[in-house]
Amino acid sequence: MVLRINICCLLAGLCPVALAAQDLLVDLALNDKIIVQRHVADITIDGKLDEPIWQRLPAYDEFVVIEPDTLREPPHGTRVRFFYDDKNLYVGIVMDQPRETLIARLSGRDSRRLNRDSISMTLDTSGEGRYGYWFGISLGDSLMDGTVLPERQFSSDWDGAWWGESEKTDAGWSAEYRIPWSTVTMPQTVDVRRIGFYMSRKVAHLDERWGWPALPPTIPKFISALQTLEFKGVDPKQQFSVYPFTAVADDQIDDEVKYRVGADFFWRPSTNFQVTATVNPDFGIVESDEVVINLTATETFFPEKRLFFLEGQEVFVASPRADTRGRGVGNRGAPTTLINTRRIGGKPVEPVLASDVLISERELIQPTELIGALKLTGQYGRFRYGFLGAFEDDVKFDVELAGASFNIYGDGSDYGVARVIYEDNPGGAYRAFGFLSTAVLHPDRDAFTHGIDGHYLSDSGNWKIDGQMFMSDIDAIENGLGGFLDFQYTFRQGVTQRLGIEYLDDTVDINDLGFLQRNDNFRIRSAHIRTSSNLSWARDNQFDVRGFIQKNGDGLFTGGGIFFSNRTTFKNLTRLTMRLGFLPKSYDDLNSFGNGAYRIEEKVNTSIGWDSDSSKEISVGFSAGFRDEDLGGDTYTGSATLSWRPSDRFSLNLSVDYQDRDGWLLHQEDSNFTTFKAEQWIPKLTVDYFLSAKQQFRVSLQWVGIKAKEDEFFLIPAAPGDLIATAKPAGPPDSFSLSQISLQARYRWEIAPLSDIFVVYTRLADQGAALGNSGFSEIFSNSYDAPLANILVIKIRYRFGS
Repeated sequence: MVLRINICCLLAGLCPVALAAQDLLVDLALNDKIIVQRHVADITIDGKLDEPIWQRLPAYDEFVVIEPDTLREPPHGTRVRFFYDDKNLYVGIVMDQPRETLIARLSGRDSRRLNRDSISMTLDTSGEGRYGYWFGISLGDSLMDGTVLPERQFSSDWDGAWWGESEKTDAGWSAEYRIPWSTVTMPQTVDVRRIGFYMSRKVAHLDERWGWPALPPTIPKFISALQTLEFKGVDPKQQFSVYPFTAVADDQIDDEVKYRVGADFFWRPSTNFQVTATVNPDFGIVESDEVVINLTATETFFPEKRLFFLEGQEVFVASPRADTRGRGVGNRGAPTTLINTRRIGGKPVEPVLASDVLISERELIQPTELIGALKLTGQYGRFRYGFLGAFEDDVKFDVELAGASFNIYGDGSDYGVARVIYEDNPGGAYRAFGFLSTAVLHPDRDAFTHGIDGHYLSDSGNWKIDGQMFMSDIDAIENGLGGFLDFQYTFRQGVTQRLGIEYLDDTVDINDLGFLQRNDNFRIRSAHIRTSSNLSWARDNQFDVRGFIQKNGDGLFTGGGIFFSNRTTFKNLTRLTMRLGFLPKSYDDLNSFGNGAYRIEEKVNTSIGWDSDSSKEISVGFSAGFRDEDLGGDTYTGSATLSWRPSDRFSLNLSVDYQDRDGWLLHQEDSNFTTFKAEQWIPKLTVDYFLSAKQQFRVSLQWVGIKAKEDEFFLIPAAPGDLIATAKPAGPPDSFSLSQISLQARYRWEIAPLSDIFVVYTRLADQGAALGNSGFSEIFSNSYDAPLANILVIKIRYRFGS
């Protein structure tokens, strides 16, 4: 391998710009590694690179354009320097770019979707393509970080204690990293340590990403193909951290002020073992979920946002299906995973009450407090392992009987997880075998799951295979089995084929701690993705065709379809996205809520959307679509988005979605169905203002409003078949309105790495009512005035430690 190295003039006191102007380009032949220099230097992480040590280091500029995947040489230079000492890895980057084209947009931590100038670094700390970390700095000092697993499973769920700053220069901008060795997991102590290294640079005004090495997302290999860096004598000492916190919550519904004190603990006695614990944790509302109205029989998945459960979670990821993100413009479904930590401290087990005892919906959706939790993760040779335990407190319910209020108490659940995985890299290929076991213990129900998983990546990276088999055991009475096998083959750069096969029997149930959208299912699914770049008529184009067929254990065809998606980015950086799908006639065996299967008609859906250049101060987007309803009615959809960023410190984002539905089929009770003519509005407004990259004000408001008027009435047949038209049943009208609101005003000050002050006001509402003559504004105001949550939280958390 040949690297071009810029040998810098050894002129003390030169700024990065002057230094860059006098670089001497020399071709230096290396084998497959770079030996990183060890130095002792006093470095201030301010993004300026003005210490003398930076001027004595070689600079590497091997970047190519990877998005779009043309692999051409970029128009501007990106020079990377690095060195290390006993405690830290230091990386400095000087990036040439016309100053007037720089785009700095501040954000909260880990905001990856913004189009802004940034630099990102990935470290394969295993040295063998088994696991790693990534760290990003955006112009303006907003930070991003996370983990990466084979081969390109990036996650933003991990937050580490590290330092990064940026600075504008006369010829562009520069950035500095300080990564403590003790922040990352590495194999046991070795004299010579090899770490994979990768850097990518986002250039916002071109909407391009440049990378070194040349690893575009359209090729199969990533973490196993990084540039090798060699370090001698890296043996970080043990690290410990304590994160005490105090929180005050003013619950304005219960008219009660609650106080809470607790602490998180982190101890890493060696590079390959860590202990994380929390005592009396506060998992109060500091970041709200998306508002979703779901009237179907399948559950909505919400991602984890709590720091304790995110830290070190990568060892518990047993397959790519546990991740909701996926490549391709086509849509991807809900995850399948034995571990969904949102269950821990989630809704309590509903108490069994006499018919005359009343309990409100608010009591049934309250989060369960935790007494504490403990997590152990580590590595021994080619084995990685993890253990997790969490213990819920008892739950207090407010109930009513004959007009009198009183309290009853329910038991919390205890949770346990054990995971071990063996990984090997013979001849450049990757092989792994893992075991995962979970337990949920409650006086009313004990649930266990056990799974084995396997993974394979060929030496060339063209073949990738992932699979998992699992079983569930509920109260040692009801056992279930399930599993899946996924294949992926890359024909060439930009052309990928996937095939997945899954089987789930009718008793498998992993949802006490995991997430499974349905059981009783045999499914085959396929996806074909083609990405082309540097076209005569467009910058790049991605075409995606995917489909599936499935049946249940009774042999009923319960679904199928073929879906086409195409996204074109034109040379002016606008985007056009088109989708078309067809679903044949099938049986629905879920949405009768256990009352039988019924036939639904073939359906077509289509949409078209356009988005303007996201690098501009104002960007907009529009889309329109059509889809058939289950019994043949028509639904029309439309959406519009607006983003206004007049400065790097302020942003306003507004989106509005609308649906006009004719024939919306909903189950009512027993064997009764009703179709509705309905309107639905989903506006969302988010306003951000930053005093600095560490201090953020955010106000967000999201609302879902529905007005549905009853139309036709049906009965479920005794045997699977067409729904039977019938007269309106006796009783009140089925027409209804629904309103869900999420309002949050938040101030966050990151006073130090992983140390924050939060002031958060949250108001949540969820109200359903019979449909009267109310307009949408009145439906909104009625639910706003009757919130389920109305709370102000002040929380301080500070990190102490080595």
